[in-house]
Amino acid sequence: MSDAKKRKLAYGIALVCLIAGVVCYAALPAESPEEPVRVMFEATGDNVLFSHMTHSEGYGLSCTDCHHKVAWEEDAGGEAGKADSCGSCHAGESKHAPALGDEGLFDHETHSQYYGLSCTDCHHMYDPESGDSPQDCGACHMESGDEYMPSLTDSYHQQCIGCHQDFGTGPTTGDCNACHEPRQRTDAFHGQCAGCHENMRSGPVKDDCQACHGY
Repeated sequence: MSDAKKRKLAYGIALVCLIAGVVCYAALPAESPEEPVRVMFEATGDNVLFSHMTHSEGYGLSCTDCHHKVAWEEDAGGEAGKADSCGSCHAGESKHAPALGDEGLFDHETHSQYYGLSCTDCHHMYDPESGDSPQDCGACHMESGDEYMPSLTDSYHQQCIGCHQDFGTGPTTGDCNACHEPRQRTDAFHGQCAGCHENMRSGPVKDDCQACHGY
């Protein structure tokens, strides 16, 4: 066989191997990592590119620092299963407000008849003999508090959670969603991300919009 034919045969074999390699690469993509390397968060103020590696390896954060509820697989030796996305709890129309009142989670009849609480256990300044309706919590407790009068939020937490712990029932510390509807997704992002940045003293904070959104 002449040298020219040998070269043509070698080129032909190389071309076949190249085509076969391209086809195999396209048909058999690399296995996806268990944790996505980067995630693009869609936002109205331009999208935000999030890196899991930076936050897990760089700052030592665990999955549950952001994915508050992770399913643990008992048959997998206690390893964490797939984490829910933020949108599975934080929808666009969700709110972050305590569910109290006639249409909320608080039931006056249950608390008074079943647990034996009186009106003055919560409405501290109320006079049942006056014939008037009990005053709202906001009549005394303002948005901000001081050493003499706790804020409205603090008084809710102290009164409700403290009583729940005494009776051994109802939501207590850490069970926020039992009383609060999950926040809107944008609010959850801003509260989670900016709050952690402030604690870590790294990354953009609430007043530094362009650092994330870049507009």
